[in-house]
Amino acid sequence: MMRLFCVWILWFGSWAVMVAQNASNPFELTFRLPKTVLADGTEAEKNPFDVVPHRVPGVAKAMAENATEAFRPFSVLPRGGGMTQPTLFWILMGMFGLLTISIAMNRGAVGKAWRGFLNESALTLAQRESAGIMGSTPYYLLYANFLLQAGLFIFLVTRVFKKEAYNNLGFLLFCLFGAGIMFLSKHFFLRVSDGLFPLGNTAQRYNFLIIIFNCVLGLFLVPFNLLLAFSGKLEGLLVFWTLGLVAIFYLYRALRSSALGSKFLADDQFHFLLYLCTVEIAPVLLLVKLAITQTQE
Repeated sequence: MMRLFCVWILWFGSWAVMVAQNASNPFELTFRLPKTVLADGTEAEKNPFDVVPHRVPGVAKAMAENATEAFRPFSVLPRGGGMTQPTLFWILMGMFGLLTISIAMNRGAVGKAWRGFLNESALTLAQRESAGIMGSTPYYLLYANFLLQAGLFIFLVTRVFKKEAYNNLGFLLFCLFGAGIMFLSKHFFLRVSDGLFPLGNTAQRYNFLIIIFNCVLGLFLVPFNLLLAFSGKLEGLLVFWTLGLVAIFYLYRALRSSALGSKFLADDQFHFLLYLCTVEIAPVLLLVKLAITQTQE
């Protein structure tokens, strides 16, 4: 009886194997296999293990031939002229109107900013009085004037060196937006550094020092931007004169801020140098590199 049962088991297993060989594999994705056309016109599945002649891929061929175009960071900028002098005049008048409103709201803020620019104790007094919304709003308005004047200055300097290549409203808006992102990102990094490292009130004081210096620089840029826009043949001289003035401003700010960072240099040299390289030096080198790339185009 046991022998008969084993025979039945072997026969059933052999029959199941033969049926499985004839049936289709449910896990075989035949619709994804490539098709080939036979001589009689019918389609058949191509064997994926067939050896075919090697063909160089298109990407590898392009890289081997070095046919790829070099990256140009300024290729996305709106090119072309079209910015008329009357349009530029009304844009300047709009910015001047915003400055007038900012000064009229609190005339004493301009004097406090100027005294804080010259004196350390006056900076401390101005920072103490700027607490709250009412105290800080005049400085924020003056800072907004600086962002607008800085973006306009970048546009005017580019127009001097590149003539009509970027003399359009789209590029002006790009300069205004880029100046806002560039200068406001530094305040963001200061907030992050204040949260990561035990800086105490030093980060807040340095942040307010930057605001005061930029407010004063924005006031100085107003007449120079007006002269650059309508000076004609003297615009080249005015550009270098204004760039020298800006360099003196930032050199003076570096001397004033060095007194704040000197106490961290003795205890936390690594973190101080890391901040100095990433936040202070790297953005300047990046702007210089972009300017050199732009002049070579």
